[in-house]
Amino acid sequence: MASVSMRHRVYEIIEPGIKRDSAALWFERVSILIILASVAGVVASTVPRLDAGLLAYLHHAEIIFGLFFLGEYAARLWTVPEHPVFGGEKGRGLVAYVVTPLMLLDVVGILPLLLLLARPQASGLILILQVLRFFRLARYSPALATVGRVLANEWRPLMAAGLIGLGLLLVSATGMHLIEHEAQPDKLGSIPAAMYWAVVTVVTVGYGDVVPITPLGKLFTGFVMLGGLIFFALPVAIIATGFLAEIRRRDFIVNYGMVARVPAFADLDGAALAELVSMLRARKFPPNTIIIRKGDEGDSMYFIASGEVEVVLPRQTVRLLDGDFFGEVAVLGRVRRTATVIARRTTELLVLDAANVVKLMEQNPRVEAILREAMNARQGLHEEEPA
Repeated sequence: MASVSMRHRVYEIIEPGIKRDSAALWFERVSILIILASVAGVVASTVPRLDAGLLAYLHHAEIIFGLFFLGEYAARLWTVPEHPVFGGEKGRGLVAYVVTPLMLLDVVGILPLLLLLARPQASGLILILQVLRFFRLARYSPALATVGRVLANEWRPLMAAGLIGLGLLLVSATGMHLIEHEAQPDKLGSIPAAMYWAVVTVVTVGYGDVVPITPLGKLFTGFVMLGGLIFFALPVAIIATGFLAEIRRRDFIVNYGMVARVPAFADLDGAALAELVSMLRARKFPPNTIIIRKGDEGDSMYFIASGEVEVVLPRQTVRLLDGDFFGEVAVLGRVRRTATVIARRTTELLVLDAANVVKLMEQNPRVEAILREAMNARQGLHEEEPA
C-alpha cells in the first residue's frame, strides 16, 4: 500500500498539470532548465578552439544531464499504473505508453548518454540527438504541444500538399532541362541537375548561381515562381485551419468545464450542455475591472464560473461568487442596466447573448424558472436590485 502511495505521489510530481503543488512546480522548472542547459552546452561545444578545461566540464555536465533524463524516464515507466489512460486493468498498457510521441522524445534524450558510453566516436549522431532534446519542452509548453497536435491531426492533407510540391518540382526541373539543356549543359544538362534550380526557384529564393539565359527559359521561370507562391499558400492554409479547429476544440472543453460548475445548469443533460456551450462566450476579467455600467444596453447576461464580482447599488453593494449570475433583469425586462458590476478579483465569466437567453429558457423550463425567480426577487427590491 505504501509503495502504491509513493508511486502515485511520484506520478503527481513528474506529470505536468496533474497537481500544481510546490514539488511538482519545482520539478517542472528544473526539468526545463536542464533541457535548455543541455542544448546550450551542445551548441557551445561546437565552438572551435574552445578551452580544453571547458570542454571537459561540458562533457561531465552532459553525463549528469543524461543521468537525469534516464532517471526521469525510469520514473515515468514506474508510474504508468497511475496513468488514467494507460494504467489500470482497462488501460492501454505499458507498450502503448512507451510509443507515445513524448516518451519517444524522452528516449531521444537518453540516447546521447548511451552513445557517449558505448560509441563515443559517433559524434555526428550524438550531436543530432542532443539538439533534438529541445523538443522535449513540448511536455511543459502548451504552445509546442498544440503545434504537435495540429501537425498530427493534419498530416494527411499536409502529405497531399507535399506530393503536390514534389510534382511541381519535378515538372519545373523537367521543363527547364528541356528548354536550357543545350544552352547550359553543365548546369541544366539533366533533370537531377535542374532539380536544384527548381527548388531555389519554387521557394522564390533564387541564389543566382543557376539562371535561365534563353527568352523561353526566363518566361518559364516566371511561371514557376508564381506556381511556387501559389503552392506555399496551400500548407499555410491547412495549418491555419488546423490551429483554428484546435483552438475551438480547446475552448469547447474549457467552456464545458466552466458550465458544469454553474448550479443553474446542473440538471441539463449532455446534449443540452453541448448546445449551451456553443452559445456561450468565456471572458476573463482582472481585479477591479468594470464588467457592465449602469445605464448600458442589456444585451447579455453573465454566469460566474470562478471569481468574485461586486454589484454597486444606490444604497448598498452585493457580492456575487462562483455559480451566481447577473444581468438577467436587463435582458428579460428589456431595460437598461440598473447597476454597475465590478470584478473584485480575477473572474471567469460565461456570457450569454440576449437572444440565446430566450432560446435557452424555451428549451429548458427549469433554467427559465431559476432565472425568472431571481429576476422577480431582484425587481422586488426596487432600487436595490442588481443589474
